[in-house]
Amino acid sequence: MVWFPYRILNDAGISGVQSSLLSFSFALIPALFFYRLDDFSSLKNKFFWIYAFVGGVTNLSYVLAVIEGELVRVMLLFFLSPVWTIPFSYLLLKEKIYAKNLLAALLSLVGAFIVLWDSDLFLSNLNQSDFYALLAGLGFALTNVLARYFKNLSVKEKSYSIWVGVVFTALFISIYFNMNFNFQLIEINSLLILLLLGLTLLVTTMIVQLGLTLIESVRASPIFLFEIVVAGVSAYYLANETLVFQDFAGGVFIVAGVLISTRE
Repeated sequence: MVWFPYRILNDAGISGVQSSLLSFSFALIPALFFYRLDDFSSLKNKFFWIYAFVGGVTNLSYVLAVIEGELVRVMLLFFLSPVWTIPFSYLLLKEKIYAKNLLAALLSLVGAFIVLWDSDLFLSNLNQSDFYALLAGLGFALTNVLARYFKNLSVKEKSYSIWVGVVFTALFISIYFNMNFNFQLIEINSLLILLLLGLTLLVTTMIVQLGLTLIESVRASPIFLFEIVVAGVSAYYLANETLVFQDFAGGVFIVAGVLISTRE
C-alpha cells in the first residue's frame, strides 16, 4: 500500500527521490534508539555497503515506478524477479537449475513481452515507469539472494543496510542532479504521511529481512505475489485504475512462471 502515500506526496510537490530520502530517514532515526546495532563495526564491512547499494537502487526504483506508472502493470514487471533470481542463485548460492526453473523463466518472459507489447515495441524505448519497474525487480531478485549469501550479516545489520542504502542513494541523486528542495515548504499533512511511512518501513523492513533469511530465495517470490492482489484492488478503489486484457494475459504467464518455479 505504500504506493498511495508516495503518490500523494508527489502531488504535494515532494518527488519520489525526496520522499524516499525523508521516509527512510524517519525509519532510520527511531531504529537508532529502539533497534540499535550492538556495535557499528558492520559499517566497515564491504558486504554491508554492497547490500546497501542494491537495496537503495531497488527501493528507489520501486517508488519512482509506482508514482509514474500504472500500478498493476508496474507490479507485473516487478515480479519478473524470479527470472533474475535463477542466475543469481546459481552464481552466488550454487543452487541447481532445474527444467522447471527454465520453464518458469520462459513463461515469465513471455508474460512480460505481452504486457509490454505494442506495434512499435522494437522501435521505441521503454517508458520510464517500465524501466524503473524492471530495475526494481532485478534489484529485488539480487537482494533475495544476497540476504542468504551474506550470512555474516545479521537481520538487524541487513535492515540497517537497506535504510542507509536508500538514504545515501537518494541523497546522492539529489545532489548530483541538483534537486533543490525547500524543506520548510512541507505542509503538516505531508509531514505526518512521511512519519507514518517511516514507521511502516521500519517494521516491514525488519520483517522482510528476517523472512528472506529463513526462506529459500526461489520460494520467497510466490509469497510476495500477494502484492499483486493488494495492488490490483487498491489501484481500482484508490486510483480508478483497471487491468486491460493485455496486462491480464501477460500477468497470467508471469504468475504461472513464479508458481511453477517453486513447485517441489
